[in-house]
Amino acid sequence: MYVFRSSRWSQKMHRMNPVILRNMTTRHAHLPEVFQVFWESVCPSASNLVYWTKAQRMGQEGSPSPSPARKVQLIDELFMYSCRVAAGLREQVIADIFGVSVATVSRAIITWANYLFFVLGSVPIWMSRQQICFSMPEKYSLFCPNLRVILDCTEIRCESPTSLTLHSEIFSSYKSTTTFKGLVGVAPCGAMTFISQLYTGSISDKEITKKSGILDLLEPGDEVMADKGFTIEDMLSSVGARLIIPPFKRAKQFSKQDCDKTQAIARILVERVIRRVKENHIFDSVVPLTLSGSINQIWHNCCFMINYQGPMFLEQ
Repeated sequence: MYVFRSSRWSQKMHRMNPVILRNMTTRHAHLPEVFQVFWESVCPSASNLVYWTKAQRMGQEGSPSPSPARKVQLIDELFMYSCRVAAGLREQVIADIFGVSVATVSRAIITWANYLFFVLGSVPIWMSRQQICFSMPEKYSLFCPNLRVILDCTEIRCESPTSLTLHSEIFSSYKSTTTFKGLVGVAPCGAMTFISQLYTGSISDKEITKKSGILDLLEPGDEVMADKGFTIEDMLSSVGARLIIPPFKRAKQFSKQDCDKTQAIARILVERVIRRVKENHIFDSVVPLTLSGSINQIWHNCCFMINYQGPMFLEQ
């Protein structure tokens, strides 16, 4: 078993700024314990990790043996990844903390981004109808009992490329800057149940819905809630689903106040879920083009992990 206290990570933890540590925990009060539990869950398979540089050289061929002669221990590499993603530390700062080169830090971050993407991506997050019904808040069951998922798009800023053609592809007219754009799906209970890959910022909500694969998961009779910008009624009807766009049509037995409150809860719910993802401080600044090959994996990992941060505490 890996000896936790012998690694550099435990020493660095006590020497780092407390503010940085709080940023890394994203509301977890006991960072060492949380980190240790997560590490123990991924340690068995992580021991066979192949650095992305070696995998790149090998092309499509697999490797039965791990990369040789690591400069830092595996748990320290995971801590480097956490420093970059959760705390938003620059690679140079992380290199200085660990006394290694920036290239070593970059290689570890990209390797762990891809490794966690495959590990976490193998865990199903799409909820069945039975699970949705069991966990659905009362307000939703009254106004939209067949609601399966609440959809919304969000964007993260990225560095502007020098190519004019590529710049026009990733330029978002909504944000007036270059961005990557993703579609997320949230269950009525607040769980993230769908994560699309990131697309260029110029893509429309309708096109990203079509390409993301969400339509393949829906069943006849499902209801999907989204903003008025989602002109996807035809696509949903093709799979037997129905689009709900607030404000709802109000039945006589429901007051306007009740309808408005339910609509507000739905909007706030999605916004809070997305905000939790963006509380990973790597998204505080513009994503550099050097991360363009792994930002999709990092984004998925951050979205996945918010399901383990507790409920949203919304009024039901």
